[in-house]
Amino acid sequence: MPESTPNSTGDNLPDNSGTDKKFEILSAYIDREIKSDDQYNEVMNKIESDPDYHNRYIFEKNTKELLRSRIKSIETPVYLYQNIGKGIQDIIKELSLKHVSGADNPVYTAELKKEKSNLLRYLTFGGIIVAILIAFSIALNSYLKKNPDLMENDMVSVSRKVFGNVESGDIELKFKSGNAKELEDSLNKYSSFKVFIPDVKDAVLVGGICNEINGETLVHIIHKKGSLMIYTLQANYKNIMTNRDKIILCDEFKENIFNGRNWFPCNKDKNSTVVIWFKDNVICSSVAHMESDDIYSTLTNYK
Repeated sequence: MPESTPNSTGDNLPDNSGTDKKFEILSAYIDREIKSDDQYNEVMNKIESDPDYHNRYIFEKNTKELLRSRIKSIETPVYLYQNIGKGIQDIIKELSLKHVSGADNPVYTAELKKEKSNLLRYLTFGGIIVAILIAFSIALNSYLKKNPDLMENDMVSVSRKVFGNVESGDIELKFKSGNAKELEDSLNKYSSFKVFIPDVKDAVLVGGICNEINGETLVHIIHKKGSLMIYTLQANYKNIMTNRDKIILCDEFKENIFNGRNWFPCNKDKNSTVVIWFKDNVICSSVAHMESDDIYSTLTNYK
C-alpha cells in the first residue's frame, strides 16, 4: 500500500442532515461571480480550513465540470431560423410587389396591415420558441446538477451503483475466497491489469468478480468488517487517468492523484462513503457504510 496518509482536511466529511445555506456562496465562488475581494478570500479560507467546505467545494466544482464536459449546449434549431427568415423575406417580397401595383388602392392598405400583423406573429412565435429552448436548457442543467449519479460512467457513480447491487444480492461474486493471493490469481486471468488485493486484519476477504462496464475492464473486491461490507472497484490506472469516454474520473481527483495525494474521500451521501486511492498500476474506489478513516485503516492494516 502507499506510504502516504490521508490529507487531514479530507477526513471529516460533511453532515448532510444540516442546512445547505452556508454553502450557497460556493457556486458563485466557483463561477468567479464574487465581486468583493474580502468575500472571495473568506470563502477560499473556509475551503482550506473547514473540511465540510472543502468536500462541498470539490462536489460542486466536479459537478459543474462534468456538466460542461458531458452536456452539449442546446441551441435553437437551424431550421427554425431559416423558416422565420424565409417567412419574413416572402412577406417583404409580396409587399414590394403590391406597393408597385397598387399603392393608392384602399384594398392594398388593408392587406398591408394584415401582412404587418402576420410579420409580427412570425417574430413573436420565433421569440417564444427561443425562450422555451433556453428555459429547457437551464432546467436540464439544474436537474443534472442535483442528480450527478445520472453521469453513469463516472467512476464514483459506478462504484456506488455496484456497491448497492452487491449489497442487495443483484450481483453475485464469481470467485469466493478468503485468500488474497489466490483471489488475485483468479481475477488476473480475466483482468487487463494486475489486480492488487490488500490482505487485511480486522476484516475478512469474501471474494470478487471481473467484468466490463462501458467498454472498460473492472475488478470488484469485497471485504467484510463485522456486519459491514467494504466494496472496492479497481481499474487500470493509465486508462482512467487518460480516457474520457469509458470510465472517467473528475479532473479534481485526477489532480490530487497527479500531486501524489492518496486516500482522499469523496462527498458523502446519505447511504455511503467513497474513498479514492491508488496502488502501482491500479486506481480504486472503495465504498462502505462507515467513515473514511475506518475504510482507510481497514484496508491498510496488513497481516
